[in-house]
Amino acid sequence: MKQIIKYALMILAPYSKENYSSRQRILNMYLALLSVVFTGSFLENLALHRSKYAIFSLFSLTFILFLYYMSRFRNVFNKTANLLFIYLFFIFAPVVWHEKGLTKSVLPFFFIMSTAFSLYIFEGRRRLIFILLSLLLTAAFFVGEMSKKSLDMPESINQALALATTLIALVMLGYYSIERFKQEKKRVEDLSRYDYLTGLFTRREGLDRLNYLIELSKRTNKALSLIMMDIDNFKKVNDSFGHNCGDKVLKEVATSIRRNIRQTDIPIRWGGEEFLIVLPETGLEEAYSIAERVRKDIGGTKFGCNKKRGFKITVTCGVSIYDKNQDVHENIERVDKALYTGKREGKNRTVVN
Repeated sequence: MKQIIKYALMILAPYSKENYSSRQRILNMYLALLSVVFTGSFLENLALHRSKYAIFSLFSLTFILFLYYMSRFRNVFNKTANLLFIYLFFIFAPVVWHEKGLTKSVLPFFFIMSTAFSLYIFEGRRRLIFILLSLLLTAAFFVGEMSKKSLDMPESINQALALATTLIALVMLGYYSIERFKQEKKRVEDLSRYDYLTGLFTRREGLDRLNYLIELSKRTNKALSLIMMDIDNFKKVNDSFGHNCGDKVLKEVATSIRRNIRQTDIPIRWGGEEFLIVLPETGLEEAYSIAERVRKDIGGTKFGCNKKRGFKITVTCGVSIYDKNQDVHENIERVDKALYTGKREGKNRTVVN
C-alpha cells in the first residue's frame, strides 16, 4: 500500500522541483482524474457505437493529457489551470448540456467537483471568478431545462432537482471561498505589517505609525522619544551556532522588547539585528529608563541553541528625543549615531543623544 501511494505521489508531483507549489499537485490530481473519466467515456461510447460522443471524448482526453504534460513536465501552472477551466466551462459543459442522453446527468457532479478543485488550485479573486462562472452556467442550464420540458415529466423534474441541488452546493462553496478569500487577504496584510520572524512591526509599517505619532505630537505638544537597539556581536552567533540559532535569538530579543515596553509603544524590526522603539508621550529620562530595562533583561537571559546552552548576549541602545525642527530621517539618523557611539565605547550600554 505504501508503494502504491509513493508511486501515485510521483505521478502527481511536478517533474521538476523548480517553482514547486502544492497547488500544482492538486492540479495534476484533477487532470489525472479527468483523464480516467474521459478514457472511460471514450471506451463506453465506442462500444455503444456512438461515434459523435466517442470523438468528443477522445478530443477531450487528448486535450487533458496535453495539459497534464504542460503541468507536470513543463511546470507551467497558471496557464494550464486557466486553459483547463476555460475548456471545461465554455466548451465541455455547454456541449454536454446541449446533447441529449445519459451524458447530461454528469453536469451536477461536474460543476461541484470542478468548483471544489478550484478552491485549492486558484487563489484570491480568480477562485471567486470560477465559482461565479459555475453558478451562472448552472443557473442558465436550470432555466433552460425548465423552459424546454413540461414539469410533469419525471426526467425534467429529476434534472431540475439535480441542478437546483447543485446551485445550493455551489452557493455553499462560494460562501466558503469568500470567507477564505477574506482570511487570505488579512494574512497578506499582516505579512506587510508584521515581521514574519519576530512578530514586531515591519520597517514600512513602523514608519507609517511613526509619522502619525509625529503629527499627533505636534498637535498635542507632547514629547516623543526613540530607542535604536542593536545586538552586539550577532555575527558570531550565526557563525558559531548557525542561522537557525540566530533566528531563535532574534525571536527571544523581540519577546524581551515586548515584555519591557508599554502597550502604546511601537516596536519595529528595523533591519537584521537592529530594532527601533517609538515611545509616544515620553521624555528623554523615561526613554532612557525603558532602554535600560530592556538591555538588562536581555543581558540577564540565558539563550540555548542546539548543543550549546546557557550563553548570553548583550545589546547596545541609543536614545534621543524627537526634534520637531528636523524631519523623520534626521531624527532616526541622530538616534542611530547615539547607538554607534555606544558601540565605539565598548557596547552593552545605553547612550543618549
